[in-house]
Amino acid sequence: MVHRLLVDAHADSVWVKGLGRNNNSKQQVYLAGDPSDLSFLPLGAPAYTPTKSHKPKASAPIIQIPVAWRWVTPDGTFEAPHTRLCYYPQYPEVRLSGFLRGCREAPSELMGETRRGHEAGRCLFLGPVKNSDGVIDHVVGIVVGADSPAAKYAFDMQSFEPGRLCPVIIRGERGIGEFSVLQEALLGIVGRRITPWRLRGDGSAQRPYIAPNAPGFTLEAELGVGENAIPGPDFDIWELKAIKQPTLARRYNHKVTLFTPQPDRGWITEHAQSEFVLKYGHVSQRDQNGNAIGYYFTTRDFRHENDNRPDVKLKLTLIGFTDDRNFDPDGMIALIDTETGETAAGWSFLKLLDHWQRKHNRAAYVPYLREDSDDSTFVEFGPLITLGVSTSFGLFLQAMKDGKVVYDPGDKATLVNGKWVPHSRSQFRINLNHIAAIYQEVRSVDIRDDGPAAS
Repeated sequence: MVHRLLVDAHADSVWVKGLGRNNNSKQQVYLAGDPSDLSFLPLGAPAYTPTKSHKPKASAPIIQIPVAWRWVTPDGTFEAPHTRLCYYPQYPEVRLSGFLRGCREAPSELMGETRRGHEAGRCLFLGPVKNSDGVIDHVVGIVVGADSPAAKYAFDMQSFEPGRLCPVIIRGERGIGEFSVLQEALLGIVGRRITPWRLRGDGSAQRPYIAPNAPGFTLEAELGVGENAIPGPDFDIWELKAIKQPTLARRYNHKVTLFTPQPDRGWITEHAQSEFVLKYGHVSQRDQNGNAIGYYFTTRDFRHENDNRPDVKLKLTLIGFTDDRNFDPDGMIALIDTETGETAAGWSFLKLLDHWQRKHNRAAYVPYLREDSDDSTFVEFGPLITLGVSTSFGLFLQAMKDGKVVYDPGDKATLVNGKWVPHSRSQFRINLNHIAAIYQEVRSVDIRDDGPAAS
């Protein structure tokens, strides 16, 4: 009955969380250790309101993340407009809150703190719902009592883990997120010489497609993933990363782009991108008269905390960061003008978290070769997959502090018809050999193996 109600409400998948005695409207519901664990849900932009208390025992920082939520009943679905996730990085944990307020058909009897909200054995079932464009739009949820058939079914599932949000397995089907699902799909494309192409968001194909980013688009297209600019997992709950290699016989190191957010703080937000490159970058091209017609802004144009390059105008630093569990939500990664002390460009932790929570909890790094000739281009994907499982935003910041994640920009400004035309490439990258710094588990998989697949 519960599964049918969620499916009828168009849930794309169904998940369950066993509820303990402290899971209710007052004490909230623990869902995960990090927002990225919930990247399959439609998470809104993180927000933080600093506490006004100056007392020593003032509450620790809480980052709030809105999530579009609806409760399902036999009479239909009902919006719970104040539902949000509360992220406590110091623990770390993510709790569901505000889910009863403002909803006339919310499960108040089972989740109210003064009613049955302290009973053990209740279960929260939920599922993400896609809109007509195929984008996850909202979550539908149901709560059942401990004596219900749905709760008993969930506790008996092989995939059930106390205290964790678990995929609901129906009639022996494979669970959401198991690598075997992606493994089977990859087996259909590895070892083939493929003419690069991309699958547009409207379902049409562009063949051939031979731009520098063609291998990544080809990998997604071969797996049926259409092009879109919406952050989120690519296949099932896996993010796909195509990794260029010299051969497919073994694993080689390679720089991986994690994300490319533009700064949201500092001088740059009040000036044109070209002005920033002209002010802080270096000349990359001159005309025949020696006049500058091109500027670049790259790693040579800023230094790190311990670098001894006094001639460089900018210093890269983390402001408000102590360690992976202790950081100021109002902090940022900043490029500081060494002469004025002004923030030239900054990436707030909240903006970076907004990107991080949508993409990185499970990633599959797929090797490829690219062959270009005068009349054709081919790519071939290899079987030696590297998996990164379970990350956290704190680990990303720690890896940034340790120099394993690097800011690697490629911004430029080019003089065209008397006007400076900018091109932005604001990259945060990591070497494949260092990805253990941002994941709790890293696995090296040969998908041709006959043994059981990683899950």
